Amino acid sequence: MSWFITALIAYFLISANLTLDKILLGKSIPNPVVYCFYMGVLSIFGLVFAPFGKVWTGGANALFGIFVGLVFMVALYVLYEVLWRNEASRVGPAIGGLTPIFVSLLAIFFLGEKFGNLKAVAFILLVAGGLLISYQKGREGIKSKKNGNLETILMIFVSAFLFGVYYILLKSVFNGQNFVSGFVWTRIGSFLGGLLILLSAKNRKAIFGNAKTIKASSGGLLIANKTLSGVAFALLNYAISLGSVSIINAMQGLQYVFLLGIVVFLSKKYPSLLKENIDKKSIFQKSFAIFLIFIGLFIIAYKHRLGGI
Repeated sequence: MSWFITALIAYFLISANLTLDKILLGKSIPNPVVYCFYMGVLSIFGLVFAPFGKVWTGGANALFGIFVGLVFMVALYVLYEVLWRNEASRVGPAIGGLTPIFVSLLAIFFLGEKFGNLKAVAFILLVAGGLLISYQKGREGIKSKKNGNLETILMIFVSAFLFGVYYILLKSVFNGQNFVSGFVWTRIGSFLGGLLILLSAKNRKAIFGNAKTIKASSGGLLIANKTLSGVAFALLNYAISLGSVSIINAMQGLQYVFLLGIVVFLSKKYPSLLKENIDKKSIFQKSFAIFLIFIGLFIIAYKHRLGGI
């Protein structure tokens, strides 16, 4: 069950990375374009996997991998934009809960994935848990200081859809070539996407002007965070190459269980570093969501033991 364990580890690392994303976006790097640029150019380090397998499997595969890497950059930018404007523990889970829905629908139509009864139940529990953990009751709902609620919700749906498209394309990449080849070419695509950001004079000014004001400690944190992100991303890609893209994406709810724990700890222990609005009612709601997520994970483990998923 290597894909399952690999996905668990990947989502834990991603939750830590998402927390650092929020800290960096809110403190050191105020422009999501800047952060997206660094994410793109650092993708070139995906080439470290090149010696471990056959990279060239044909021009068509290479071009397709590069295209998928560019799609990832577009989805990432929208994610950073909406994350910058809202609380990490709410916007992140909302996107994480909606993405598997888009992935599953697209997988049925384009990958021919089928859902048995237990697999469908596990999927529903995981997605429901991911959505519930991000739900906020009250008049404000998802509140944004930068734009209106309707626009924020639209951005969340766009981000989730783009990631859904990306994951389906990524699975198609791995279906047509080995993991090393697919991973390397998609990373090259993301690197090129990072360079394309520099075509805008406004972006260049934001990126290089911001670089002069970033403290050495923040710069070190950025590099460490992107290294963490790279490891997590590689593990998640490997899990997707081995298992069901729909179920692995539905497991994103677990990512936000980890995120919630990290955010609660930091907001209580270091409120100056990261502050999130979490009250007792919210904790109860999120605890129930966590219960649903773990039941879903248990079903996956049980089903796999029987030789299903």
